[in-house]
Amino acid sequence: MKALILTLLFISLSFANDIGTVEKVVIDDSKNQVALVQRGKDTLPIIGVGFKIKENDIIKTFDTSKIKIRFLDNTIVYVGVKTIFEISKYSYDKNNKENNKVDFKIKKGSYKIKTGNIEKLAPKQFKIQTDNFIIGINK
Repeated sequence: MKALILTLLFISLSFANDIGTVEKVVIDDSKNQVALVQRGKDTLPIIGVGFKIKENDIIKTFDTSKIKIRFLDNTIVYVGVKTIFEISKYSYDKNNKENNKVDFKIKKGSYKIKTGNIEKLAPKQFKIQTDNFIIGINK
């Protein structure tokens, strides 16, 4: 019975909704890859454009690698070199602003974010957590 429950849980996690897509990459030549994604107990390599991002992914870039991720609401995140970026919560519902929420954590490194529809629909539900930061605003 335990094996059946664990199998069903694994299958449901495997088919969790995609919330974003890697659109641009800069490869770290020394590692011959762009980044690693911690997804539950699995560690997956991001080796190119088109990689699907899921809620709770933790993304780690290397010494010279960078990625650009576009989320469903058109939020764009540029993850810089030597960065650990965690997607703690992401929920987008264009028809009900109460169901929208973003909670990103930057554990170390650099990033740039261009907010999308969630920030417009529910600005108080768009959160970025970081220990250290420098902010620049472009208009």
